[in-house]
Amino acid sequence: MHVEKLKRIVTALALIVAFAMPALAVQEQPGDAVDTVTAFDHVDWNKVSAAYEYDKSQPLNIEITEEKDMGAFTKIFFKYDSLDGRRVPAVLYMPKDRIAPMKAERSAAPGAYPAVFLMHFHVSDKSLAELFSAWPGHGVALMAIDGIFRGDRKQEGMDILMPDPVTSARHMMMQIQDIRRGFDALEQWKGIDPSRIGYMGISMGAVTGTAACALDPRIKTLLIADGAADFSIIFKHSEYGDVADIQKYMDEHGVTPEQLIEAFQFVDPAVFAKRITDRPVMFMNGKEDTTMTVPAMNKLHAITPTEKKAVIWYDSGHILPFDRVLVDALKWFKRTL
Repeated sequence: MHVEKLKRIVTALALIVAFAMPALAVQEQPGDAVDTVTAFDHVDWNKVSAAYEYDKSQPLNIEITEEKDMGAFTKIFFKYDSLDGRRVPAVLYMPKDRIAPMKAERSAAPGAYPAVFLMHFHVSDKSLAELFSAWPGHGVALMAIDGIFRGDRKQEGMDILMPDPVTSARHMMMQIQDIRRGFDALEQWKGIDPSRIGYMGISMGAVTGTAACALDPRIKTLLIADGAADFSIIFKHSEYGDVADIQKYMDEHGVTPEQLIEAFQFVDPAVFAKRITDRPVMFMNGKEDTTMTVPAMNKLHAITPTEKKAVIWYDSGHILPFDRVLVDALKWFKRTL
């Protein structure tokens, strides 16, 4: 068995083990019509968007650390500058020149490849991209990064989600900034069509990606897997351990709902999804998800105003059936990117 194939199988099994949870019975069912009211409706958008303003002319100082010939594509490991001195480890799966760009007639420049930025779920890292390594053979480049305190950025005792909700929100803001700087890198990369950049985020990558894409019109199409909106709903229903730790901290320290909104207004998809008005969005969710929870997932679908949206409900929990996700996601990007 080839080593790369074995890695993909082991990674898939790890995903299943990491997210296996008992089902939570909730009255609200997948796809139910819900209102668009959230706890974040009175947030000042100008204040939120101003917090993410940065000078896009800042140099990325891209450093390529390794290149591997993978046959149909080159696997390029590199680092780039984000904000506040952070260096972000990343990987790019770049199709070989002999591979025609996917839907080449849509390319702004002959031979330029569309690209998808992939943001992993909470406990994963950029190696998740291995599951999607067949995509370059279809003529689409794939970029992934290590999220805050994941992969090559791991720090003992640190996580994007910490018991203190203010700290968690600050870490999520950092990841949103890192994602947008990743968009800068893709836009500048030789051989990438800057007018054909898509985004795929899973779970935490869906949450932070909803914000990053709402702030950044360069992203042509979105795929939000295991996404949700309104953390006041998520905290109420979720069985996920790190979310429970935040709820416990809030109870023990008397954190009020108003204080939660003050912290999470800068990261909650409830604030950002309403700004995605005219781009294609695919939502993928599990019917028995006890992590993001059905009510919060329904809420995200309801508040996203674009008419170019589609929803897939899988017969699963938070861990989606990746064999189907891989096919459905590629079909989506072939159609919309």
